[in-house]
Amino acid sequence: MIEHIQKSSILSTGDPKVALAYVYFDYKDRTRQTPENVVAELIKQLEFQLADSIDDTPPLPHIQKLYDRLNTEGKRPTLFDLQYWFLSIGAQFDDIYLVFDALDECDEQTQRSVLLPFIMGLPLKRAGTKGLKLLVTARPYCADIESKLEPHAQQLPIAADAGDMELAVRAKIVLAKQKRVAVSAHLDSVPDRPGRPAVGPDEAV
Repeated sequence: MIEHIQKSSILSTGDPKVALAYVYFDYKDRTRQTPENVVAELIKQLEFQLADSIDDTPPLPHIQKLYDRLNTEGKRPTLFDLQYWFLSIGAQFDDIYLVFDALDECDEQTQRSVLLPFIMGLPLKRAGTKGLKLLVTARPYCADIESKLEPHAQQLPIAADAGDMELAVRAKIVLAKQKRVAVSAHLDSVPDRPGRPAVGPDEAV
C-alpha cells in the first residue's frame, strides 16, 4: 500500500516539500508500539525527509530547546511534547501524507484510546488541498474507530474479490510444491553417515 501511495500520488514527483509518514500496527508488537513510540517513529520519518530535502538542516530552535531541557532533566518526552514536536516539523512541509495501517490491531484501551484523540487533534485537510492528509485502514466494526473518524472522513470498503482469492490460493499451492521439491532434493543430496552401510529399498525396515 505504501509503495502504491508513493508511486501514484504527488509523492512521485519528488517534491521535497511533500512528505510521507506511516506506521503499521501489529497485535504481536503491542508492548513496543506504545502511543509515545508510534508518534516518535512518525517524527523520525519526517526528520529524515526534512534532512534529505535541505542540506545541513539546522534543528528548529524551539525543538532544540525542548530536547535540551528534557536531556538535562533526564526525562522522556510526554505525548504532548511529541505532538508539539510532530506539528512543528510537519509545518516545514506543504503536504504530509500520514498513514495508520491496521489501526484495529492495536489495543483499544492502552493504545487506541490515546492515539485516536491524537489523530483527531491534528490539523487535517481534505483531499485536493494542501496540508496534512490522513489514511487509516482497519477492519470494520471497531466502534471506537468508527465513532471518531466517520464524521470527518470518507470510508472506502476494501475486500478481496473471487479472482484475488483464487490467485492467492494458487500462489500458496505453487509455493508448497516448491518447498516439497527443495526438501526432496536436499534429502537426496545428504550422504550416508560414515560407517553406516547404505540401505537399499529392499532392505528398509
